[in-house]
Amino acid sequence: MKISERTEKFSYAIRDVLTVAAEVEAQGHEIIKLNIGDPIKYGFKTPKLLTEPLKYAEEENYNFYANSQGLLEYREAVALYENGKHGVNITADKVVATAGVSEGIQMTFMAFTNPGDNVIIPGIHYPSYSGNATIFDTKIQYYKTVVQENFYPDADHIRSLMNDKTKLVFVNSPNNPTGSVYPEKVIKEIIDVVGEYDACIVSDETYDGLILDEGLKHIATAKIAKDVPVIAYNGFSKVFLAPGWRLGYAYLHDPENKVEGPWEGLNKLTRIRLCASTPLQKAGAEALKQDLSSYLPETIRILRERRDLMYNRLAEMEGITVFKPEAAFYIFPVLDMKQFTWKNDKEFVFDLLRKKHVLSVFGSGFGPYGENGFRMVYLPTLQQIDDAMNRLEELLNVSRI
Repeated sequence: MKISERTEKFSYAIRDVLTVAAEVEAQGHEIIKLNIGDPIKYGFKTPKLLTEPLKYAEEENYNFYANSQGLLEYREAVALYENGKHGVNITADKVVATAGVSEGIQMTFMAFTNPGDNVIIPGIHYPSYSGNATIFDTKIQYYKTVVQENFYPDADHIRSLMNDKTKLVFVNSPNNPTGSVYPEKVIKEIIDVVGEYDACIVSDETYDGLILDEGLKHIATAKIAKDVPVIAYNGFSKVFLAPGWRLGYAYLHDPENKVEGPWEGLNKLTRIRLCASTPLQKAGAEALKQDLSSYLPETIRILRERRDLMYNRLAEMEGITVFKPEAAFYIFPVLDMKQFTWKNDKEFVFDLLRKKHVLSVFGSGFGPYGENGFRMVYLPTLQQIDDAMNRLEELLNVSRI
């Protein structure tokens, strides 16, 4: 029996590098892992305001099948949180509980697209977007995002890609893998472009609370979208430091009911998976009502300190162009390949792994505009980051043409 065509056609770079990493570890080498956005693996702790409400699973027996759309109290808490924090205007009936943002992405493709439809995603993006687009046989168009422009989207390029078959346009701010936070002006430009077509914006806002610098602000797409439909994603993996919980949500902004049919289709899909985890939804509902200042400022302080060290070290290295991340915990340097012996970014990443035992992810795995780049996380300790940067610099110095 052969592998299905839909799964044979796509890859997932973030996890694909682990096969080679396992080979290096099997040879007895200790690897500095800068490849995956899991704070828990680097010593961060899930805050008690999220873990303590798990007591309700025992005390009040929250171990039953929840409504497929999600516990009403969870959906109500999400609506209050989003309305209060981001100034959107949604109600609980427009919220769906998901098993992490990844499930929301998959269900959106299933409900909103048919084979051959056009979807537009960032040229450097979270691979789940293109992976699901491939699985569901949609035509992928990539819009320009480059380091010289802070990885901000190019609205004019998006306009050139739009057509009558365009169903979804993805926006991801704060951005994975670049750490870029899109200005309100840029988001408005994208909204205006999409508003000219019968399409829907998909806004992935997973890192909304992890903005590292004063003066920057996350802008919820739904807040300024007016009559343009928006599906927004968020969850507990990153800001609440609970990636293993697989708890997220999607909500719909659609004041003119332009995508009422596909949204109902998405709700139908929730029934076939039965429900997201009931006790975790209860805990999430309680956590959303709390003041995040009990842990978030300290988390951001630590991330900012580690970001600054990694960025400053990279900025001093000849042959690298690097944008200072504004949010999240990723950095995306770009190599001037003309200065080095490597053929491409993938060859560089595996060379760094095999020779210097530093694990990162090749930039082309995040889309065509990611070529010659690589993604690293600045979640490890300052000492580990400094050590990794020393090893990277040594490799660059011996690999110049």
